[in-house]
Amino acid sequence: MHKRFHVQRQHIIHSLDTLLYQLHTLSFFLSPSLWIYVCRIIAQFQCIRPRELDANRSLRFFYFTVIILNVPSLWNHSTKGASEGRAIILDFIGMAHTPSKAQLFLLDISIVFLQLVLTTIAYETSVYYTSAQLEPEDFLLPDPPTPFSIPLFRLPTEAPPESPIYPPSPSPQSKTVSSAHSLPYVLDLRFNAIMTRLRTPPPPPPVPSSDSFLPLPNTTPWRLPGLRMLLRTGRQIRTTRGTPSTTPTDRQRVPGAMEAGSG
Repeated sequence: MHKRFHVQRQHIIHSLDTLLYQLHTLSFFLSPSLWIYVCRIIAQFQCIRPRELDANRSLRFFYFTVIILNVPSLWNHSTKGASEGRAIILDFIGMAHTPSKAQLFLLDISIVFLQLVLTTIAYETSVYYTSAQLEPEDFLLPDPPTPFSIPLFRLPTEAPPESPIYPPSPSPQSKTVSSAHSLPYVLDLRFNAIMTRLRTPPPPPPVPSSDSFLPLPNTTPWRLPGLRMLLRTGRQIRTTRGTPSTTPTDRQRVPGAMEAGSG
């Protein structure tokens, strides 16, 4: 399993999830509506773990689900404004004046945008870390810089000055700056990469075969027929080994007597 930036990306996912729950609660306090709040909680639940719910679905399906579950709030807040009613969680928390339609609509747009971003990060993180390939493509990393084929300046014709025998050692500050700039970003969301993922979804993960699982002991109160057959076979083997073999012979040997040679 690939572990590159796994902890940092999980931290970003959980931070966005916590922020969105706070925005859902703020929107509920500004315009209390239990049905809208439940729809947003359902959308939020599938935003943080899209591939765990259904690994065969594409990113387009989860985008469509997020938008559909947010349509009621967008429609009500853009046409009717703040809903009249009493808050269910805390009745005494509210604003001194009724929020306008523009405030509620901008809050809804921010929630939808952050949910789409969270869905994209969680989906691509799951695709990368559960891939069976040795070197899977990570859509959350920036593209490598392409080298320029045409030089931007001409080299001087004069000979460069001779370098000293012992070049000066770089300062520790320059080392720190160069190493910091050489590290890639934890994630880099690009519009082109997202559109590519929407057009060409990744293949579904392979179904694990039953042959790869180890046999587990029988934990049920009923005895399985295969176990009963194994016990019976083992009992028969032990009985066969314990029984001495008797071979009938015509001549009997007398203790202390000498055997006569043949004919």
